[in-house]
Amino acid sequence: MSRRPHYWLFLALLACGPLCAATPSAAEKPAKTPAEMPAWSSVMGSGLLTLPDTHTLAPGHFSAATTLHNRDRDPLGIDLFDYAVVVSAGITPRIEAYAHAVYSRVVVVPDNSFTTPALPPPPLDLVVPRGRALPARPYYAFYAPLPYANGRGDQRFTDFVPGDLTLGAKYRISSPTGRRPGFAVNVDLKLPLSRRYSALESGSGTGGLDIGARVTGEQRFAGFDAVLSASFTYVGSPTLPDHIVIAGDRDAAVVVERLRLPHRLDAAFGLRRPFGRHIALVGEIVGNFELDDQETKILDSAPPVDFLGGFQTRLGGFRLTAGVLYHGRALRDGDEHPSPLAGYVDLSRATAEDISDYLVQSGLGGAARNIRPDVQIAAPVAPGVPIPPGARRIPDTYTISSQHQTGFVIILGWTF
Repeated sequence: MSRRPHYWLFLALLACGPLCAATPSAAEKPAKTPAEMPAWSSVMGSGLLTLPDTHTLAPGHFSAATTLHNRDRDPLGIDLFDYAVVVSAGITPRIEAYAHAVYSRVVVVPDNSFTTPALPPPPLDLVVPRGRALPARPYYAFYAPLPYANGRGDQRFTDFVPGDLTLGAKYRISSPTGRRPGFAVNVDLKLPLSRRYSALESGSGTGGLDIGARVTGEQRFAGFDAVLSASFTYVGSPTLPDHIVIAGDRDAAVVVERLRLPHRLDAAFGLRRPFGRHIALVGEIVGNFELDDQETKILDSAPPVDFLGGFQTRLGGFRLTAGVLYHGRALRDGDEHPSPLAGYVDLSRATAEDISDYLVQSGLGGAARNIRPDVQIAAPVAPGVPIPPGARRIPDTYTISSQHQTGFVIILGWTF
């Protein structure tokens, strides 16, 4: 399968409209402040590449765009493509509302990970013999915004696995004028567009709700627009829990352990250098930080720091924003780490009948009727009991796969 999309799918605009009424020329009135100029388009309404600025659309004006956002993410070394539409509307002179819908999310897991993953990803049924101590968490590696992605679902560009819908609003407190900075605040709600297990394991999302708040400051100096932004995301609980199956020969007890994902704090800095009214160069540094006091620890957690650079153009109602991305804070490819589930068997790819037979022969027959279908399954190695077809013994060590740390973002749309 090609790891890059067919770009022609992206190029169809979803909406267009008439050009806004002509404004007086610069010779007829004083030079406009950045907030009074026409908006530039970003991934989430008006802004830079991925960051909002303090600009808001004028009341009764709209923007519609189609976006493509590609980035690589550790600890799984996944390649993530988001095809989305974003619509913004000026509500009042200070308020802009926006909606961002990922109608197709493609998550490509490196071949060596999705054919033989280092550890069973969540949701996990972990079988533990009665009386034996539980292995210490973390059990597995995953990318927190897509915790169930394992490469076993739909990962073709033509499958159109839906992602999530973000609804939000930006309030402009003040505009950057002279030496005085401008400020704006955003609030948004992210909802899943699908909770199907096959979609979740394809990387559609967490299946839960997230709430975000952002503060943005903007200062104009020496021909540049500088943007400083900080945001907090309250991450809701994912829909599918782990099961710890404490088993004997004839019976078992199931302990349900919900995934508790870390909330996120983002800090970002961006620069825009306009060259006239129609084109600008832009750059961003966006750092993600996990507030990891949650119960579910992530093996090899690697919150990214993204470095982006590109340009923005606007001509009448037309808007084009494009940039390249480098994923910093990547894990080092090829590093070997000890496996926390060494001595266990990954039964995820075995048939239900073979899993039951293995558990019975291992003296854990009570767990057989408590195993959920289609989830990841791990049970202890039983001396003398053959490992069923499709299963594998989890090795004592596993190897980090982290490659292709580049990406891009493209936004194509209209304002009207």
